[in-house]
Amino acid sequence: MTTATAASAPLLPPLLSPAELARWATEGERVTVPSGEAVIREGETGDAMFILLEGELAVTIRGKRIDYLTPGAVLGEMALVDARQRSATAVAVGDAQLVRLDRDRFLDVIRAKPDFAVQIMNVMSVRTRRLMEEEIKRQRMEEELIIGRRMQLSLLPRGCPQVPGFAFAAGYRAANEVGGDLYDFIVQPDNRAKIHIVIGDVTGKGVPAALYMAVSRTLMHTYALDGSSPAEALRRVNDFILHDAASPLLLSAFYGVLDADNGRLTYASAGHNPPLWLHTATGEVEPLEARGLLLGAFREFVGDERAIVLAPGDFVVFFTDGITEARNPAGAFLDDEGLEAIVRSQPWANAEALLTAIVAGVDAFADGTPQADDFTVVILQRLP
Repeated sequence: MTTATAASAPLLPPLLSPAELARWATEGERVTVPSGEAVIREGETGDAMFILLEGELAVTIRGKRIDYLTPGAVLGEMALVDARQRSATAVAVGDAQLVRLDRDRFLDVIRAKPDFAVQIMNVMSVRTRRLMEEEIKRQRMEEELIIGRRMQLSLLPRGCPQVPGFAFAAGYRAANEVGGDLYDFIVQPDNRAKIHIVIGDVTGKGVPAALYMAVSRTLMHTYALDGSSPAEALRRVNDFILHDAASPLLLSAFYGVLDADNGRLTYASAGHNPPLWLHTATGEVEPLEARGLLLGAFREFVGDERAIVLAPGDFVVFFTDGITEARNPAGAFLDDEGLEAIVRSQPWANAEALLTAIVAGVDAFADGTPQADDFTVVILQRLP
């Protein structure tokens, strides 16, 4: 028999003493549960309760560990008393020996031993209070996630820039949790023909990722406003992250500056998915590769700054990995090839049409599989 560690210590003390356990071992109906097998299962109708004689049980609700039971513990009593479905699953950690009491036997015991009934009521009371506390914590967490989601959405652009000769479209869709995707359009104050386009993804999920996303967006906005080139802006963000020891932040980002006067897009990447350049004249799709490591990973950031010139009718598709890592029911990823197939599938009338097709294509591929990560798509088109 294994021994419970401090990390797996039971939240409730054993109900029965060793002497009482010894008596139950001779009086009750003994059952053996092999390691890894469930004693009770969440959602099943409870027709018996159990007393753990030997071994240990891990208790979970919706897959989350909530308790660890050792000899002397009682389980299954709540469903037995109220005849409802069981609220938790208990799985044997190593082989376990238990005593099983069906409803009739349970009633016989509490008639003969009223003190046992009082003990059971005490266990039920403590467990009920603990479940109420867990529910309050869960509701509080949900409220915090809603606030975090609102904060995140408030930081994203309210619309796309209006630039003569060019069109933009952008889409963002959240997964179940607050995430770390970001995108932004920043018009350079001293030259309104230059539009800074940023897309990125903070590692991790939840409220911390959303907060780091907000910090990253603010930094890039600041460096864009002072006219920094893409590689220089990414280098300065990297320096800030590394000097902030309290922020375990890793960020992939693609930073481009569009010169609307001539269609030139200058860009640098920090470990981000290469955007796709659709040459409308030929139908070819070209990834905009650029060397550069994740921001926050290394002290020195060396950006490989490159440039292209968009021909009239060309598109550039910026995206986060929530797109290419979308899964179908078989567990396969959409991957870069799947996204490229959507982009080159037909001539596109405008940026909005291409954005709509990409989102619809991802949904069709997923075929109902839950979205595992936030995804963001930004489309740039040089008008014909």
